[in-house]
Amino acid sequence: MKKIQKELLSALEEWFSTKQKVAVAYSGGVDSSLLLFLGSKVLGRNCVGLFADSPLVARHQVEAAKSFAKQFGLVLEERIFSPLDLPGFSENKKNRCYICKKSLYHTLEKSLEPGWHLVDGTNLDDNPDERPGFQAIQELGVATPFLDCRINKKQIRDISRTLGLSSWNKPSDSCLATRIPRHCRLSREILQKVEDAEEILHNFGFDGVRAKLHGDEILLTFKEGDLERALILEVAKNIRKKMMGCSFSKVFLDLSERPGILP
Repeated sequence: MKKIQKELLSALEEWFSTKQKVAVAYSGGVDSSLLLFLGSKVLGRNCVGLFADSPLVARHQVEAAKSFAKQFGLVLEERIFSPLDLPGFSENKKNRCYICKKSLYHTLEKSLEPGWHLVDGTNLDDNPDERPGFQAIQELGVATPFLDCRINKKQIRDISRTLGLSSWNKPSDSCLATRIPRHCRLSREILQKVEDAEEILHNFGFDGVRAKLHGDEILLTFKEGDLERALILEVAKNIRKKMMGCSFSKVFLDLSERPGILP
């Protein structure tokens, strides 16, 4: 392990050692997976992961999150969250993420007994101006170890890789609502349609893909390095056929790929 990694890892472990009981807002992504792993290493069963299951989370993400926790014997508790019931959320305006995050973290905090600290995986590379949910995190006083220890995304991946965590190279992900254009009303049905489209692509062996809905048309953005395979005539035909089976009238490919994972 490189010197800087050792220093950052020690800083994180020291951060957790100052707490008695920690609950990590856990999504199964790169950031929260490292926090749950390290928190459990330092605090044992006094560190738990809180996973909020909702229509915003694809089923394969749910299974992956549970699998990671099971692999390392981490304590995981599930909470059911219904963002579509929140006033203003389904209108899908600019404040959608703020509404969701404020209610979600408030719900998680209320489910905890006194003495527990709720923890979030925001890191130095997360731009508050591009993440309205960060305002909610600040307002609720949710702890952010990566910010406190001055750690960015690449460093999180490097530490995770060194520790042998399978999450280290997981593509960045976001909730299914981010695939829907602003002001297009959100519903369980429209979110399911997006999830079905992305699941088709996962079954073709593409991960980290985005399927953005535009009426009855779908725009597919592939992870860096995957577009060339998606453009193979036979593969493209099969993708189109499956998408048409989901009632999409047209399928478009975004030629600008999503960034890959740095080595």
